[in-house]
Amino acid sequence: MAKISYTNGIARLGIDLVPGVLCCLLIGALSYLSNTFLLSRVSPLLWAFIYSILIANLVTLRSVFNSGINFCSTGLLRFAIVVFGLTISITTWTSLGLIGLLQVVLVVAFGLSFGVWIGRLMGLEETMAILIAVGTSICGASAIAATGPVVQAKNEEMGVAIACITLFGLIAMVAYPFIFLFTGLGDWLNHSQVAFGVWAGTGIHETAQVVAAATQVGKEAADMALVTKSVRIFMIAPVILLATLLFTHTKNRSDTQTVRSGVPLFAVAFVVATLLNSALLSVPITNLLWSSIAASFVKPGSAFLLATAFAGVGFKVKYRAISIIGLKAFVVGLAVASATSIVAFLLVIFLYISL
Repeated sequence: MAKISYTNGIARLGIDLVPGVLCCLLIGALSYLSNTFLLSRVSPLLWAFIYSILIANLVTLRSVFNSGINFCSTGLLRFAIVVFGLTISITTWTSLGLIGLLQVVLVVAFGLSFGVWIGRLMGLEETMAILIAVGTSICGASAIAATGPVVQAKNEEMGVAIACITLFGLIAMVAYPFIFLFTGLGDWLNHSQVAFGVWAGTGIHETAQVVAAATQVGKEAADMALVTKSVRIFMIAPVILLATLLFTHTKNRSDTQTVRSGVPLFAVAFVVATLLNSALLSVPITNLLWSSIAASFVKPGSAFLLATAFAGVGFKVKYRAISIIGLKAFVVGLAVASATSIVAFLLVIFLYISL
């Protein structure tokens, strides 16, 4: 009887996903049409983001769509990133090298220390400053969700921090490729896709925002940006440990949540996928077959999955959620995002262009 109930529950969950998933799939298809017939410089991923944000803020969707949209913005997004890893060779990882690793460590260290410092200077609650700093430095909402319990943050504080990160991450997602492609600052990076990928991968908050920005520039930029971003994601565990050692003694609240840390599973799977792709390409027997499969199915498939997932992410970007940001949190978030972007940009020039 329990098995039947469990099976029915799974079936019911699958049915609940259908409306929202179909909605996101339709937006993904529309995004490809828009990229083909309207404006090719705007990637399908960004088109999907734009369409879903407009719908979310102009139309009241029925609750029947919620489960599917939530699935697309979380589970499907992580799966799409793993599939995208099957299109990246280990040579991209090696091109990041020690210099790229140094860039990531320096930007993360700066973002964390500057965020906490400017938060204290502005009189912002220390927990809020930590959450904004961590979200900006590592991987947006995921880092905030992982760090929040460690510093005993309230749900309201985590919500405001995520709204703040979302706002400035969206701005960066559009601003980075525009600056690189249409202003003189692109000359400072020698219009190198690798340099842009490292800048976007170290300076933009969320993984989805990194991918959307980098795809505006090119495949090489997207590959390097996602690899660089994955290194930042792997910084979650040491940063949570640091937060545990340095910050928890300043809090004494009764609403402490269970502390959970560690690197997200999809980040590990992404690395494994790149290694698998590299192994298949390096063996003569599988090279030709896998190259054909990757070009015909994996690459377009991963792009469509990402566009569909981005539609789900865009539905979460609502004016009501962003409007709850307080003035102090807004100023601190803007300061940390701007300073981190500038430092990441200058480090790319120094480490990749000048050397």
